[in-house]
Amino acid sequence: MVETIKESEFEILADFDNRARRDALRAGRRSHKVLPVIDFAPFMAGGSLAARQSVAGALRQACIDTGFFYLAGHGISQAEFEVAHAWGHVFFEQPRAEKMKYDKSKHSARQGWMPIGGTNPDANPDPAADVKETFVIGREPLPGEPDGNSPSAGKSQWPDERLMPGFRPFIQAHIVKRIAVAQALARAFALSLDLPEGYFDGAHRFLNCSLTYNYYPPVDPETALRTQWGISPHTDYGSFTLLTQDALGGLEVRDSSGEWIDVPPKDGAFVVNIADLFQRWTNGLYKSSLHRASNFAGGARISLPFFVIPRGKEEVRCVPTCVGPGNPARYEPVLAETYVRTLLEQSYKTGRPGVAKQTVEERLKPL
Repeated sequence: MVETIKESEFEILADFDNRARRDALRAGRRSHKVLPVIDFAPFMAGGSLAARQSVAGALRQACIDTGFFYLAGHGISQAEFEVAHAWGHVFFEQPRAEKMKYDKSKHSARQGWMPIGGTNPDANPDPAADVKETFVIGREPLPGEPDGNSPSAGKSQWPDERLMPGFRPFIQAHIVKRIAVAQALARAFALSLDLPEGYFDGAHRFLNCSLTYNYYPPVDPETALRTQWGISPHTDYGSFTLLTQDALGGLEVRDSSGEWIDVPPKDGAFVVNIADLFQRWTNGLYKSSLHRASNFAGGARISLPFFVIPRGKEEVRCVPTCVGPGNPARYEPVLAETYVRTLLEQSYKTGRPGVAKQTVEERLKPL
């Protein structure tokens, strides 16, 4: 059972108040802490065991510290990222009537476009929903995948080829590349936890995943409501996320001391973050940290997260190397699809990411 917080609770949570962020931007203040950059080439290019173990050690430290890091050496070029981001502007700058053709609220697999305010903005009681449109694209069926394994594989809604010629084959190929990085990263995480490298292979061979275009229109900092963000504070739900963002940036992550750290874009690198189910696998050793984004930059911003989620029927329970005498399991086993679906459904209603009550209890404080 996953309990989520209600819309009325956003108002009383300190980290949902954007006034300090607006003041810092006006004054030109930025956090001085920086995230590590990890070269992943040994896992993508057949590096030696010693080289892979070195990478795994760096991953372990980053995941214990904040659960956020930059990933370089993954084999996808900055030029390809820029093309992917540019396609996002083409889609979101279409007339609303065109985007409505791909309304995710009317799609069985919840793929497609969602406006500001959730799937039914008129019924959303929150006047400060995130200022963000999204367009969600799933993967195609994978070689050898059993029929019915994934509820969304092969069911994406694709924009009209006449409006976006070449978009579909480009993105389908791009998703295949991100899947390869994700599956290699799952093996690296296993090694970092003193587990066999293939420990998480079964959960991610036919992974659930989505490539989600986030489109952030500019927000006037003088008129923004107090709890209004591009994307409000949240943790991700699945295993981990591979994110790229355009040059405008705006992402922040909250570290264990409660400080919000700027996460600017870095050419050729993913921003990777641990998500809730991986935190549960590691008994809280690896952090699924709160993060948020604002767009007070004056132009529309694109970010492109690739959400990596275990296969739906995976029962996520603490791995053997993260539990022992004096360190009992902190989390009950949970079915991956149940956990993720509950938080997604909350996000569709509120126009903000779903936030589990447990996340609030562990990390967020009232004003």
